[in-house]
Amino acid sequence: MPMGSEQKDRIFAKENARTIPAEWYHDTGIYRRECENLFHHDWMLFCHEALLSTPGEYVAYTLAGRPVMVLRGKDGELKGFHNLCRHRASMVLKEGQGKTGVLRCMYHGWVYDSDGKLCKAPGFGGDEAALCERTSLFPVHVRSFAGLVFISMAENPPVFEKTLGALPQALEQEDLSAFKFHSMASHRLKCNWKTYIENYMEGYHIPVLHPELNRDIDFESYKVVTENRIARHETGLRADRAEDAANTGLWVWLWPHVALNIYKDGMNLEIVNPVGPEETELRYCYLFRDVSPEKEEENRKVIDLSFTVTQQDIEICEIVQKNLSAGVYDTGELSPRHENGVVHFHDMVRAVHA
Repeated sequence: MPMGSEQKDRIFAKENARTIPAEWYHDTGIYRRECENLFHHDWMLFCHEALLSTPGEYVAYTLAGRPVMVLRGKDGELKGFHNLCRHRASMVLKEGQGKTGVLRCMYHGWVYDSDGKLCKAPGFGGDEAALCERTSLFPVHVRSFAGLVFISMAENPPVFEKTLGALPQALEQEDLSAFKFHSMASHRLKCNWKTYIENYMEGYHIPVLHPELNRDIDFESYKVVTENRIARHETGLRADRAEDAANTGLWVWLWPHVALNIYKDGMNLEIVNPVGPEETELRYCYLFRDVSPEKEEENRKVIDLSFTVTQQDIEICEIVQKNLSAGVYDTGELSPRHENGVVHFHDMVRAVHA
């Protein structure tokens, strides 16, 4: 059956599309603008709710230069704060994930309750009760969707439902809340966050760069379907690998910095965290439907392949970043067959700088 024009537009990029300028991958001013206008303003996926199952459980890390913590309060609700004591700007919680009965500053021991209100300032002197009355942690907005925890650092954040774009429709056959936490992994890359996202947004490089992945998939059927704020990777499996392949399921990117790699029995929640103009952190959260010891070998197979593919991606992204910063290359022409996802991403990046 002939492909409809609307569907065709989603799969193939326009002819002669070009990349954004090389300067946008290393310029400090560009980086700061993206942090302020995007990462510090929009809704950002922060973690999976499986890490925050019971009161006192928390996740804390620095997102686009700002330390943030999200915890499950004593009332069972999710709470978000800048991980920054109001006294002398120390962190309240050590970065990572865990469980705590009290929010106590690491520096001078100021204590806050799970609503962010200052409860104690040991040895401070003066009117401690008045100090507590007027002092609270800086709040961060928190919302949850399908087990995914989002935060916004903006005083007045955008409409949350609009931020999700077409993600609810893409996940309507998936129950992400059924996944249980397995493990975390993080990788530091010497590249701009956009360099890595672009790599995720196309499968053009798979036959060259990822032999293990290419062994499983039917590359001829590979396509990236772009929709409202998302992109879906679609491909079939080779007939001889249908039983053994770890690479089966749904791969979805959500603007600006998240990938949900959903397999038959598990998921890798991939958060791309800007650290600097030419440095990025990949935060991986592995979740599975069954995390019992009996399933560990099967689950580890998925994680090991993920690690292999990631190392291959890191190597090429760091090479690309060096050349983007070398002052020779400015823009390049994008493949209308394979890089429509990159065009989709670039259009959204340009809107941030408009």
